[in-house]
Amino acid sequence: MKLTRRNFLELTGAAALATVSRSLGFSQSNKDVSGKIRVAYPPTMAALPLVKGTQESFFLSESESSTFSKNGLGVSLITSKSPSDAARLVSGGKADCSITDLASAIYGVKGTGNLKVLSTAFDPNEMDRYYGLLTSNLYDISTISDLIKNWLDKSGKKSIVLSKRRDEHYSTDKLIESSGLEVDDSTYYLDGEDLISRMTGLLNGNYISAVLPEPLLTLALENPQFKDYQANLIETYGGIVKPPFVFVFNQKFLNSSPELVDKFYESWDKAIEDTNKSNNLQLLGLTTDIITGTFPSLKNAIEGAELTEEFANLFEVPNFSAPEALDESIYDSVLNWTIAKGYLSSRVDFDSVFGGHPSVLSNSK
Repeated sequence: MKLTRRNFLELTGAAALATVSRSLGFSQSNKDVSGKIRVAYPPTMAALPLVKGTQESFFLSESESSTFSKNGLGVSLITSKSPSDAARLVSGGKADCSITDLASAIYGVKGTGNLKVLSTAFDPNEMDRYYGLLTSNLYDISTISDLIKNWLDKSGKKSIVLSKRRDEHYSTDKLIESSGLEVDDSTYYLDGEDLISRMTGLLNGNYISAVLPEPLLTLALENPQFKDYQANLIETYGGIVKPPFVFVFNQKFLNSSPELVDKFYESWDKAIEDTNKSNNLQLLGLTTDIITGTFPSLKNAIEGAELTEEFANLFEVPNFSAPEALDESIYDSVLNWTIAKGYLSSRVDFDSVFGGHPSVLSNSK
């Protein structure tokens, strides 16, 4: 069966789904909702259960409430261009909660004290290929050793584009070190926080190399709309322990609305269950919403692509696990890295970053 993104939405009747992540601050129906929470998310696989949980089901003219609203919780989804951007929205009070990377959470606590990590949100180690180190197909590069020894220099074009100071920088350092090579930040890396711009820049030949997470990774490698512009994959970070994505909450919101936080975690468990029951073709519809909501100029390239089961199955979709307590050893590893790099001048106590939601702590015992 071959169908485009537009046909897919028409056939499933999911008109509301198409708007979920295309407008900043999208809100669900307020029917039977006793409280609201604003959640920021980046265009990564980590956001799938969140968008799934806000999806209303349609059959003919009847609609069924979303997972979150069934639990009396209204959710406003706020798109962000990167995990660090999502964390800043919470720190600045423009969002109550976000999915972000661990390093961004640490910086937020150190910088403003407005954030608290309550649990993990997504473990990229559950996937064989979450991050990928990609190169432009305009260059004949097949190994990380070849890239680093023969191609990289201090020019922006011939650098690895990633979010510096963040978890993917940490993981890329570990990847290079595991390959027996020395890390040289000033030569190797170019800061590119916007994930979508990073992907399009790589495909257009503006950059020689970039780090991309799923689902952008597979989209850059396989989307038929890009034809001769697909990237080349040279490393999948196999064997590299990657820090988890975490839920960070605004401290003021935690103090004023603990019952809404409880409802969020109750709903999240159900959203994970529903996501794990979905097939790849259904989830591909959600991932394209996540991407086009962040970067509308990609809308035609993605919506015009044929959505076949074969294309959908190219994306590795993890079996999402329940939130867990933050592992202090991983926290220490990332914190020590930020200090060694000079990004932080002093330590941040684990207890000042991690609060731990009661349901997560009880499940972790």
